[in-house]
Amino acid sequence: MILKLILHTIRETAREEDPFPLWASLTGHVSKATFYRKVSELEMMGLLERVSRNKYLISIGGYLLLLFAYFMRVDGVNEDTAQLAIRAIKGNWGLIEFNDYEIESYVRLLYLSSKGRPSNELLMLYQEFPKNVLFILPDNLKSIASNSLYEMLIDKYGDINTVSKARRVIVKALIDYFPTTLVNGCRSVAIMDGNKVKALAMQCGNEYILN
Repeated sequence: MILKLILHTIRETAREEDPFPLWASLTGHVSKATFYRKVSELEMMGLLERVSRNKYLISIGGYLLLLFAYFMRVDGVNEDTAQLAIRAIKGNWGLIEFNDYEIESYVRLLYLSSKGRPSNELLMLYQEFPKNVLFILPDNLKSIASNSLYEMLIDKYGDINTVSKARRVIVKALIDYFPTTLVNGCRSVAIMDGNKVKALAMQCGNEYILN
C-alpha cells in the first residue's frame, strides 16, 4: 500500500527531523519518481499539506485515513501510528479535554458510517468537526422524538461499547453544531415531543449527557 508507506514515512521524518530526503526511507519499496508522484496525488486529495520544498505535513484527512487503516488492520499501521493520529485529530478538533479512547471511538463511528468504504469525498467531509456528527446520527431522525438517541445509535452500529465510549464526543459535537437551549440549567440540544421539550444531548458543566 504505497499511500500507507508514504504517510508513515512523512510521519517518521517529521518526528525525527531526518535530514535525508523523504523517499530515501522507502528504498526497496518504491522509486523516487513513484514516491513524488504519489505525494503529488496525496496533495491533490487533501491528505498532505506542503509547507516548503521537500517538507510535508499530514492533514487531518491523512490522519483519519491512517486511523481507518488501523481499524482495517492494514499491515504496518500499528498502535503507535494510531495513537499519533488520534492525538493530531484531538488537537485539531479542539477536544483536548477528552480521552484518546473517546476520540478513537468517535472516529470509528465515522468509519462505520461509511460502511467500511470511505471515499476521498467522505474523508474531506469527515475532517470537519463538529459538522461530521451528521454522518454518525441515525438515518431515521423522525423517530428521535419517541426514542432514545443513544439507543438508536447502538441499534444502527450494533456496537454498544464503541457508542458508549464515543457518547461524550457526540454530545460535544451536537452542542457545538446545533442551536441550544437551557433545560434544567444545562445547555441542551432539544426537540419538541408533543407539548414537552425533549433534550437529546446536554452539557451540564463538564458533564456531557446523551439521552
